[in-house]
Amino acid sequence: MRYVIGIDGGGTKTEALLVAEDGREWGGLTAESTNPHAVTFEQAAHNMAGLLDRALSVPGTEKLECAALCLGLAGVDTAEERERFLAFLEAYRAERGLSFPIYLNNDAQIALMATLGDDRGIIVISGTGSIAYGLTGDRRAFRVGGWGPLLGDEGSGYDIGARTLRAAMRSHDGIEPPTALVSMIVERYGFSAITDLRHYVYQPHVKKHDIAKFAELCIRADEAGDATARSILEAAARELTVSAAALVRKDPWFASCDLVTTGSIFTHSQRFSAAFRDGLSRLAPKVRIHPSVREPAYGAAKLAWRQLRQNDAKEPT
Repeated sequence: MRYVIGIDGGGTKTEALLVAEDGREWGGLTAESTNPHAVTFEQAAHNMAGLLDRALSVPGTEKLECAALCLGLAGVDTAEERERFLAFLEAYRAERGLSFPIYLNNDAQIALMATLGDDRGIIVISGTGSIAYGLTGDRRAFRVGGWGPLLGDEGSGYDIGARTLRAAMRSHDGIEPPTALVSMIVERYGFSAITDLRHYVYQPHVKKHDIAKFAELCIRADEAGDATARSILEAAARELTVSAAALVRKDPWFASCDLVTTGSIFTHSQRFSAAFRDGLSRLAPKVRIHPSVREPAYGAAKLAWRQLRQNDAKEPT
């Protein structure tokens, strides 16, 4: 009996899922970020090695054969980035005397596969970062966004978190109306006043994912009826809608394809999800929108099994 390992490497955390030929699954395996742009390459490799060590020693799989490893990694997109990470994975495999094939994809492909059972279509991700990625019927890839917090990531957790922080300070200054975001931030972080925020955000150790955590407070404030939080979420959703519509225009095939939404912001904010869906239905009315139904690591495992079946079919009998 064989099994495969599917891995979803994000900007905040990394998840692994084992799926056997008979459909059995072993999950609940997580590690910190393996995105080399969110942490250093060395730290990303360290986190990945630890996760793989645990995945390869899950109780109940001792007598099973690991047939393949498939990864979808955020922040590993260019040829140079892929070659460097793949070299690390191959060295890891060799050091441990393993021989299974390694399939390296981006995080968009595995998220598509998880919901559609196919990696062709459009995926729009809003987590710590954001991206719109599409693969046409003849397997040509296009992307919009995903350029990081300084160059893009509109409609992401980072974007919403940064908007939340600015709105709190503008409210404190009297530029914008009072908002519950001020008291929520003060309470969550144990500040004596909202002005303590300046000291916190400019500390060297505060990274992109730390700013993205403020999106949770924005979502909670919106659910409690805060008008400022509502406007932040709707504005961020509009930005992501524009990115998705731009992706649709990249190729005629996308005009009536399937589009999957995934990521923590879509999962936790009904406001954001509804605003995105409404906006895209006006800009690209023939696109079929689907919320994600399974975790991306499951899509990675499905891609691994698909590749293995294709390889088995090519082998001479």
